[in-house]
This record gives sequence, C-alpha cells and structure tokens, in this order.
Amino acid sequence: MYKKTRSQGFGPEVKRRIMIGTYVLSHGYYDAYYLQAQKLRRMIADDFQACFQQCDVIAGPVAPTVAWKIGEQGDDPVKAYLADIFTLPASLAGLPGMSIPAGFGEHGMPVGLQLIGNYFDEGGLLHAAHAFQQATDFHSRAPAGF
Repeated sequence: MYKKTRSQGFGPEVKRRIMIGTYVLSHGYYDAYYLQAQKLRRMIADDFQACFQQCDVIAGPVAPTVAWKIGEQGDDPVKAYLADIFTLPASLAGLPGMSIPAGFGEHGMPVGLQLIGNYFDEGGLLHAAHAFQQATDFHSRAPAGF
C-alpha cells in the first residue's frame, strides 16, 4: 500500500526529481549542498522582502519560452528543468505565486504571466490576477487548432 500511495500519483518527472533530491541528501552531500542551499534560500527570501518594501505584486514571465505543444518536450528532462527556472525563486522563498494567461507568442502558443505576492497576501495576489483577467480576454482564448 505504501508503494502504491507514493508512486501512482506522481508522473515520471516528479519521481525523477524526488530521486535526485533523495540521492543528494543520502550520500554525504548534506553539508556541501543542503546547508549551502538553505543559506541561498534565505538570501533569496530576503531579496524578495526588499522588493516588497516598494511594491505589492511582482510580475514576470513563467517560462523562457512559449508553451510547448502537448508531448513535444516530454523526453528531455534538461529542457523541463530549464522551463521552471523563472518559477523557482518564489518557490524557494516560500512565496505565493500563480501563472495567468497573458497572450500568445511564437507559433501562436500561449504565454504565461507569473504573479508573486508577499507572505500571507494571497488575497492581494488573487485580486491582481482578477483585475488582469477583467482587463484582458486571454483566459478565454485558445491557440489556433485547439
């Protein structure tokens, strides 16, 4: 039962990332990687807090490219890791973030806008996303051919 509940709900990419993390923490890398990562995480969180002294929401891209077509990049884990590069800082800092539709780019594929809010300000983040949705129609459109 334990194996089923820990494996059936995860896809291959999530399982791969869990295994990499488990390996790093279990093979003597704790001091070299984990403790350094915790220090870096604190620095990232502090940088965000400095930004939130001047603004309520941070907006930026979700990914370095437009969305991929379904199944297009499934066999390249490096591309999958790089696609997450812009969402990692907020996750590392433990901040609320969300992706909203923000238009279409190359080949008519969707572009996501990432909104990041401060700790315990999920309401402000949702309000900003709702205001953007009211001012645009991207949420009701789909790429050509879908």
